[in-house]
Amino acid sequence: MHNFIKISLAAVCALLLSACGNGVKIDTIDNSYSSDTVTANIKIPQIKGLSSRDFETSINDEFSSVTEELLKKWKPLAAETGEQSLFDMSTTAHFNRNGLLSLVTDYEYFARKAHKNSFRIAKNIDTSACCELSLSDLFDGDSYIDALNAMLTDAARAAPEKYADLWAKPKILQNQGFYIDGENLVLFYPPYELSYYERGFVEIPVPLEELLTYMKPQYREIFAG
Repeated sequence: MHNFIKISLAAVCALLLSACGNGVKIDTIDNSYSSDTVTANIKIPQIKGLSSRDFETSINDEFSSVTEELLKKWKPLAAETGEQSLFDMSTTAHFNRNGLLSLVTDYEYFARKAHKNSFRIAKNIDTSACCELSLSDLFDGDSYIDALNAMLTDAARAAPEKYADLWAKPKILQNQGFYIDGENLVLFYPPYELSYYERGFVEIPVPLEELLTYMKPQYREIFAG
C-alpha cells in the first residue's frame, strides 16, 4: 500500500512538472483579408492557460486594442491612396518554459511604401506569479545597470559590421524594451532611437550567463540550466 502511494505521488509530480515545462499556449484570432490593393495579415495573439483569468484577459485585451488602434490609422490611408497597401503582424514566442514567457509581436504597415511604420509589443510574463516583468524585475538591486550598459557597449564594438550605423552609444532606457531568446537577453530600440528609421528596430543580445550573478534567485535558477 505504501509503495502504491509513493508510485502514485511520483506519477502526479511528474505530470505537474511536465505541464509546467510545456508553458502556456499562444493562440491567434485571424482577421486577415485582402483585395486588389490591400493585404492585411491580422493575426492577434491570445495567451491561454494562465492561472489568473483576469490577468490573462487583460493581456489579451491589450493585444486586441493596440491592433485595432493601429488599424484605425491605416485603413483610411489605404482606402485613399488606391496603391498597394500592407498591414502585417507577426508574433514569436522566444521563450516559454519554467514559468516564464517572452513574447514579441511586430507590426509593419504602410499605405505608401515611403511611409512605412513599425511598432512592437514585447511581453515578458512570469506565468507562475501571473505578472508582467519590466527589465529591473529580473535583477536584484541596481548593480546590473552599469554592468549591462558596459556589456551593450562591448557588444556593439565587437560587431562593427552590424552596429556601425548607430549614432549613439546604446544604454538602458527608461521602460527599456527587451525579450529573452533562451541564451540571450535581447534589448531593442525603436526606429530612429539609435539609427535611421528604415533600419527598423536595433537589437543587441547579451548572453544570459554573463548576467546570472545580478539576477534575482528565481530567475537565475530559470536561466542557469
